[in-house]
Amino acid sequence: MGQDVRQDWAIPLPAMHASMSLLDTEWTQVEVVVNCKLVASITAYSIIAFCGWFRGSEVFLTDLHRLRKYFHDLHVVGNANHAIIPLLGKFKGELSARYHLAPMATETSSGLRPKLWVARLIEVRERAGRVQGPAFCDVHGEIARALVYEEAIITWLVSIQERFPEIIGKDVNLMEEFGISRSFRRGSTSTARARGVEDKHVDLINRWRKFEQARGRHPALAMRDHYSDIEILIPELVKYSQAL
Repeated sequence: MGQDVRQDWAIPLPAMHASMSLLDTEWTQVEVVVNCKLVASITAYSIIAFCGWFRGSEVFLTDLHRLRKYFHDLHVVGNANHAIIPLLGKFKGELSARYHLAPMATETSSGLRPKLWVARLIEVRERAGRVQGPAFCDVHGEIARALVYEEAIITWLVSIQERFPEIIGKDVNLMEEFGISRSFRRGSTSTARARGVEDKHVDLINRWRKFEQARGRHPALAMRDHYSDIEILIPELVKYSQAL
């Protein structure tokens, strides 16, 4: 028997903007701390996944300690052009924990604001007394469950679909077609192509995955403060997210 293989729906740029607008309104109106945490977490997750061309599972590797460090260090030196997303994990073929730094634009050309939501994510974690561990965590400080995030994102997308069918058509079955694993990455890819992003910039931000696929044969970046290791590449690295 044949298999019915369906790819995750690619979230379009207008849907990203509608989501960000809705969640920004939620952020300014919510009074309950728990709701603030949810809004900041879901929005930061979504915008990092989209602007960083990440698979869903990769965003959960964001390390809070280094996220705070790079955010505050860049603020001190007055560098408002980019944010640094540090992914931390023991990857296939490697013997120790590694960081992979993903610079992205403070604000994209269409108006998405990754750095703003990184700041809000850091704020809600600090309010909860968390300064290290996974940036996307549950109430116990453990890495959050993807299903929880997926359900929350679908809820907001359904709201957008009901209010703005010209952005998300009624023919899109979000419960069936949206997937946290690849919807953001596929939407990012489609948007980048439509906005003329060059292949070399896609290849450049994809470089750390190639290190993993090499099963440790390529020297990965160590778990020390190594912003200077990629500093010279940052202007090129942020061009992908800037174009979105």
